[in-house]
Amino acid sequence: GTLRRDHRTVSTHMSAVRATTGFATSARVNSATRRAPSSHRALSSRASRAASGTISSRPIARVAPCVHRGRPLAMKVSAALPPAAAGPAVGCLFETLPFGAFIGAVLGGAITSLASRLWSKRHLSNATVTHADTPAHRALMDACPHFSEPYDAVDVLRNRHACTIVASLLRENLPIEYQREVLRMPDGGHVTLDWPIAVPQYPGEDDVKNTMASLGAVVVNDDARQRAEERTAKRERERMDDIIAQLQYGASAKTKNGRFESVGGAGDSASSPDGVPGVIGVAGGGGAGGCGSGGTGCDVDFDALTPPFRRAIPDQGRTVTRKRLAEHWRTIPDDAPVLILMSGIAGGSHDKYLKHFMRRAARCGYRCVAFNCRGTANSPLTTPQFYSASFTGDVRAVVDEIHGRWPEAKLFAVGWSLGANILTNFLGEEGESAKLHGAVAMCNPFDLNACDEALQNGFFGTVYSRAMAKNMRALFAPHEHLFQGLPNYDNALVANAKTVRDFDEAVTRVTFGFDSVDAYYDASSSKLAIENVSIPLLVVQAKDDPIAVSDAVPREVIEKKTTPGCVVLVETESGGHLGWTAGSEAPFGSPWPDVGAMQFFEACRRGVGATFGNQSDGQSAGRVEEADADAEVERRAEVEADVAVEAPAR
Repeated sequence: GTLRRDHRTVSTHMSAVRATTGFATSARVNSATRRAPSSHRALSSRASRAASGTISSRPIARVAPCVHRGRPLAMKVSAALPPAAAGPAVGCLFETLPFGAFIGAVLGGAITSLASRLWSKRHLSNATVTHADTPAHRALMDACPHFSEPYDAVDVLRNRHACTIVASLLRENLPIEYQREVLRMPDGGHVTLDWPIAVPQYPGEDDVKNTMASLGAVVVNDDARQRAEERTAKRERERMDDIIAQLQYGASAKTKNGRFESVGGAGDSASSPDGVPGVIGVAGGGGAGGCGSGGTGCDVDFDALTPPFRRAIPDQGRTVTRKRLAEHWRTIPDDAPVLILMSGIAGGSHDKYLKHFMRRAARCGYRCVAFNCRGTANSPLTTPQFYSASFTGDVRAVVDEIHGRWPEAKLFAVGWSLGANILTNFLGEEGESAKLHGAVAMCNPFDLNACDEALQNGFFGTVYSRAMAKNMRALFAPHEHLFQGLPNYDNALVANAKTVRDFDEAVTRVTFGFDSVDAYYDASSSKLAIENVSIPLLVVQAKDDPIAVSDAVPREVIEKKTTPGCVVLVETESGGHLGWTAGSEAPFGSPWPDVGAMQFFEACRRGVGATFGNQSDGQSAGRVEEADADAEVERRAEVEADVAVEAPAR
């Protein structure tokens, strides 16, 4: 009779898990749990559940006094593999192999069956959430219910190295189409912005148009693009005038005798290094032939220049890049929130985890753009200056540029790994002057010396460091001639760089003027900047991260930081480095924190957790929500209902 009651209790608990996580669970626990009577008693008693227990042989994450947590769980569950995970389970395994499609077709059924068995066994634990105890912080986390739900890691990938490597190699590579924009920086260097012009739908979204519209998102499809191309040339030029004025002269541009002129102010020609207002894009350049103030480079008579071109061609910035971008930009409202995505070391817009988050944000109506540092993602390197963990000038220039284009839109940013470190340093330097309304940092290394020490120890540390150094050398190799002749630069050191530390010694330290690599790491560690962050910032870390090690996380600083910005730390029991193979899309879909991060952005978008007068008292959230409650209640209900569930193809 006791055993039957225990099984009924387990069945009831499984039903709760099924309703919470979205997958079909069976009323079974693993053999280790079945043999432990204390686990059954813990499940059958609410008081015992509150006291916590053990999951297999490992304890549930202990919670500090100022920490929120979800429901304590003491079991493994078996779950049916959701469609969102079953599909990529086959495709990702074979997409990079010769004859991959044929192998997948022959072995697809067997692989899917095996994957269903492997991925369905989950290990449940609670995420640890740390922040200052203020009403504003609590209101912000109440708006992110995902972090109160169980972290249901795929059991066979709980090892930190397995999670890191498998997710990196086999995560689904979404076929997002980009239009690239090259921006010239004030020092003459260039970065690139990749704007998504075609984002794939989620599996199972049959009625894509209605689904996207209900979320305020935009789908750029072939029909829309074809209709745009059918417009007459005259109307096309007229529609381009506004965007050209905005790009070259700022949002307050005015016309005189049919020509645009810039107005005085921070973006005026006089304050720009080369006489061109604002940050210069691909069609920029000073002088009479440029597109800046007084230039005629963009004043092209399209009717007079017809192909084939021999002596002259139309300005490519206007006729190619910006023309296509303008068509895409105009499909999204001018006041739509803008999200800047910053990848990890040697990464860029091609990174799989970035693409997954971009798709999620685009579905929620965000204008997304991937920021590629100098020389990364096949970006041009035109000066002897690479990027570094402490250099924030390029991020600042990009944020200023985007803010100038859409001054009424709220700006947000998300960074991973080294990109998270750069983003946090930038926010700390900007302080209360930051133009961003919220940010998310995932797998932030925080203390680069501590992380470097971890990379120097053990077999896997060496593997990671050598792999990253190899990627850095590959990015640097096509541009090494630019660095020849620089003081203290030795090309032989670059060629022989086997680890990240070796590369930083050969290139980064030299070009950014640091006396040593240790001095560079000390000055670049974002743990020094976290206290000065003045906007809502979500930090997500994995306690078993082999690269951004747990010891580097400044928990005490985050816990005591009450003003001026709300900083929240979420830590998962497992997840490796950028792995997080949990949730309904695991292991080959989007990482587990993405849902909560999207909820965080939506909360910041509504003003939850914002501060006025450096007082994080929660009153600001109330004032903002009361002011626009009538206008926003329906949209908020739709968006929150969607992002709160991990599987779009539920």
